[in-house]
Amino acid sequence: MPTYAILGATGSTGSSLLKYLHERPKKVKINIYARSASKVESLHPYTRTAENIQSFVGDLTSANLLKECLRNVDVIFSAVAQNYNEPGCSVAQRTAHTIVDALEALRKEEGSSFKCPILVFLSSASLNPTFWNAQPGLAHFVLERGCHYIYGDLRKSIEFLKEQSWIPLITAEPPGLTDDISRGYELSENEVTPGLSYDDLARGMVQMAEEEGGHRWVGKGVTVKATGSVKMNYLVLARYLMVGLIAYYLPPAWAFMQRAGLVP
Repeated sequence: MPTYAILGATGSTGSSLLKYLHERPKKVKINIYARSASKVESLHPYTRTAENIQSFVGDLTSANLLKECLRNVDVIFSAVAQNYNEPGCSVAQRTAHTIVDALEALRKEEGSSFKCPILVFLSSASLNPTFWNAQPGLAHFVLERGCHYIYGDLRKSIEFLKEQSWIPLITAEPPGLTDDISRGYELSENEVTPGLSYDDLARGMVQMAEEEGGHRWVGKGVTVKATGSVKMNYLVLARYLMVGLIAYYLPPAWAFMQRAGLVP
């Protein structure tokens, strides 16, 4: 039975990945990494008794703990993400560096027997020119500024990971995400839809890791394209982008927005 690791198991993407892998007929061992044990059990009560799930609780800067989470795994799903356009955010970079540190430690320990797992790293369709060239100019202008710091963090993390040629990397590049049910999906390197549910993103990320034994998408940026009609909450999206634009044009306003409860 293969072993998969999910980093960020309490976020929307990580939760959808864990739920999908737990419920589907094809069973795998699952190592989950999160910062809060109580939040994991609150969101996923089945993890208390599931024999195929092991939890690792700690900060993602702990390479030693992450090393144990990644030991003997076949696939790593990195679903750690910054949701708001916080000036100076670096969560994706810190995650990428800790993953590399943990894998390098395992490679040193295991020597010639080490087999590097496939890393499926969550990114964004807006970072791929093939996808964003199809967007209306105004939409791309607003997204580039409303998510400026998030995208900068992701770009640097992907650049760093690509420098590690020994790591089989797949970048998952979804469009705007929403809390909708699964509507159907397909993987694509050429076309992107405006929106996608977290459930379909999870299914797509698992397919990326498993198709043709995990080799079909390695080295590529892949989006998950919705094939059904996705229900987007445009009021939530507008509020999100408004906060992001304020942070872009007035970075000092971030602290004020935090105190006002507009951002976490």
